[in-house]
Amino acid sequence: MLQPDNPRTGRFMYGLLLVLFLLLLYNLGGWGVIETSEARYAEISREMWLSGDWLHPRLLGIQHYHKPPVTYIVSALGMGLFEPSAFGARFFLQLSLLLQIWLVYLVGKLIFKDSRQALLAAVVYLSIPAVLLSARNLTTDSFLTTFELAAVWAWLRYKIDAKAAWLYFFYLLLALAFLTKGPVGLIFPVLAAIGFGHNYTSRYRQFLGWHHLPALLLFLVLGSSWYVYLMLQDPAFVDYFLFKHTVQRYANPDTFGRSKPWWFYLVLAPALSLPWSAILLVKFKKLKELPTPLKRLFILWILVPLVFFSFSGSKLILYILPLFAGQALLTSWLLTNLSTEAMWKATRGSMIHFAILALALLVAPLLPVGVQLPWWALAFPVLILAGLFILWRKPWPHQQKLMYSALLFTLLLLPYSTHLMGSNPDFTNGSRPVAEAIEAHSLQKRPILVYNRLLPSLAFELNKEIISLKDDSNKLEREIQFEQDEQWREQLLELERSQDMQRLRQLLQQDVVLVVKNELPGKRQWMLQHFDEQVQVGKWTIYY
Repeated sequence: MLQPDNPRTGRFMYGLLLVLFLLLLYNLGGWGVIETSEARYAEISREMWLSGDWLHPRLLGIQHYHKPPVTYIVSALGMGLFEPSAFGARFFLQLSLLLQIWLVYLVGKLIFKDSRQALLAAVVYLSIPAVLLSARNLTTDSFLTTFELAAVWAWLRYKIDAKAAWLYFFYLLLALAFLTKGPVGLIFPVLAAIGFGHNYTSRYRQFLGWHHLPALLLFLVLGSSWYVYLMLQDPAFVDYFLFKHTVQRYANPDTFGRSKPWWFYLVLAPALSLPWSAILLVKFKKLKELPTPLKRLFILWILVPLVFFSFSGSKLILYILPLFAGQALLTSWLLTNLSTEAMWKATRGSMIHFAILALALLVAPLLPVGVQLPWWALAFPVLILAGLFILWRKPWPHQQKLMYSALLFTLLLLPYSTHLMGSNPDFTNGSRPVAEAIEAHSLQKRPILVYNRLLPSLAFELNKEIISLKDDSNKLEREIQFEQDEQWREQLLELERSQDMQRLRQLLQQDVVLVVKNELPGKRQWMLQHFDEQVQVGKWTIYY
């Protein structure tokens, strides 16, 4: 069992958050923004910051309403602090992860009434690979999860403290979640709130029931504000938001090209939460001993969303990111209630798991598989292996060994991963090498033409507008139904259109740069006569 509450636990938690913050910022801009999702979010945020238009997101000059504006606004503020850069785009994402870990700790203290058990839950959450992935790649899901976990915590405080302020805070956070990703942002906090049921309820809460109506009104007014604003501008937004981005996204797998088999989450969620998912599966029978209130809570927090999202037509692993917070809390309860022998087996298996991963990190750059890495960065996996060996020999309680093993691996993995991604740009599928080649030849001030590819990462890395050449490709299908004028055609030329072809010919008479992936098709080879030089960057060719 974990030791009883200790006043040092809180200090350890906040010290951990400080160390983690510094490690999260280390080399944060060391790799370019990743196509496709991160590049889209980063470029939309860059354009938002430069234009000062916070309500009409644009991607490469064309309005883009796939998501509400909160993520773009937060990321744009990061660029305001640190200029348009990968570091600026990802800065608040790191704070988002820190808040999530802190919130898991706070929720754990309230439901377990044990700060050591809450600390263990926070460490488990921090060391889940899917959670770390969410902070290394800018998407809306990390910010959404932060609002959702904060809402869960606010609801729990309301039930325990019986103060109306917590109730209003809960509905305010629901509104922010709604402004981050729409109706899907309500699923986890509402299910968790139902899961708490009549437990943790103060006897004074019955006198606060009338506050629900104004608090709900606060949610409706704030949460719907951006949607109503756009719908008043154009009634077509009603169908766009309610059907295409709610009903069709869930029901039709082809709507946004993110179709995955029904078992996608059932396989990937456990795989991306090792070793904790393995411990839960091996000791599944022990979960029968869960107190009934916790059993109901975790069914609604973990199992019900897993089933719901498994039937969705659109699937990405980070869509279920809040589920891992519930998993971390459940894992903490299990580890706290295992027998000494079972805890030793779980600790031994986890440490072997971390050791195998560290060995793979050490060996991969040494094998002829194309992985590049500065030689000195191999010190990180060496330190992990050395630290695990020392922990293995320490006569400490098993939970303590397990917690420190997870922290050791995670905290040293963070700096190692930044150099791994920075040294292998092909893995991240970004345009930084192309942008660097353009800048190396002093071409960045020229008009940049990109043939038949939607490449927001290049616009972001160069911090300038680019012109996309659409040549009978669905990769450049854009939603132009909300454009009020023809200004968008400045950045998107449709070569099947005679006016755009004429403009292309005019551009080619100037000093322009043409970026092509692989080769131009035969019918477009004539374009190359306008260029004297070319530079090869991986699969990309830069003509100038």
